[in-house]
Amino acid sequence: MIKKEVWVDSVFRWAGSKRKLLPVLMKNIPDEYGRYVEPFCGSACLFFAIKPHKALLSDINSDLIHTFKQIKNYPKKIANAVAEIPVEKNIYNEIRKQKSEELKAFERAVRFTYLNRNCFNGVYRTNQKGEFNVPMGTRTGDIPDESRFVRCSVALKNAELISKDFESLVNDIQKDDFVYLDPPYAKKGYKGRGEYGPGAFQYEDIERMLGFLRIIDQRQASFLFSYSYDEELISLIPKHWYWKSLSVNRHVAGFSKHRGKVDEILVSNRTIQL
Repeated sequence: MIKKEVWVDSVFRWAGSKRKLLPVLMKNIPDEYGRYVEPFCGSACLFFAIKPHKALLSDINSDLIHTFKQIKNYPKKIANAVAEIPVEKNIYNEIRKQKSEELKAFERAVRFTYLNRNCFNGVYRTNQKGEFNVPMGTRTGDIPDESRFVRCSVALKNAELISKDFESLVNDIQKDDFVYLDPPYAKKGYKGRGEYGPGAFQYEDIERMLGFLRIIDQRQASFLFSYSYDEELISLIPKHWYWKSLSVNRHVAGFSKHRGKVDEILVSNRTIQL
């Protein structure tokens, strides 16, 4: 049976995180499954909430996956190293200027964690050169304590971590897997401003996504797919799948006047519970 209590919160802040939707998502995880798979893991809040016995986490963001690997192996060292860096704008800007590919493995993870915890609204955005360009935020909260890093490390011991485009995982899907997919939400015709990094999911990728979901279904695995409410997408959902709409709090907008309730959908090849 799936646990109803959250095992641990992720150490990362993430724009578009499903943290407040966890009660609904946890209702829709099969009581029994072989492996948990998340192709757009982001902060991996659902993964950390349920602590599956076996998992495959992937994201096109290679810095994110690299940092998860480091937390998996060195949680206390990363927690302490990040906590020791002063939270000051000039220091934040100096760290942001660093090129992650030129840093040692541990330093690269510390940089990513520090920037994530202190950037504006937990947004991950890059310029055309792939350089992180989010300004420092305000009221970002404290760095999670060492115990949360350790608990996340324990959960990650059961996970394979890779950085790929979601469609590249097609050969990894196995019978009885449970696949949760929460790609970045994009409007039709909007190419983005570097949100979620180079190669991030766009509206034009929805057809690829539906093809991927069909393969999951054919492999006799189960899936849960969340996305913004979209009539065109709904019209493409196969009749034998299930979908439901729900209203959720939006946290991605940069200014509070643009936040509020928005409609989203959940799609699955199993009955959906709200």
